[in-house]
Amino acid sequence: MRDLERLWAAIPVGEENADGASEIWRRYDLGARATIHQNLNRLTTEGRIKRLSRPMPQGGEVHLYYRMSE
Repeated sequence: MRDLERLWAAIPVGEENADGASEIWRRYDLGARATIHQNLNRLTTEGRIKRLSRPMPQGGEVHLYYRMSE
């Protein structure tokens, strides 16, 4: 659970500061990229963080993550 708490603390506060999983992974070096994605999904499912989906110019979409202030 300690890794989830470190990840949660690394997630930006506020929708206007939302970051993609790769940026969170790159900035905070929190383990394997695939594990970060799994843990972000877990935190989202638990309702601890929020996820936005934005279209990408070349097609597809990017997911951005943020948490609410306490």
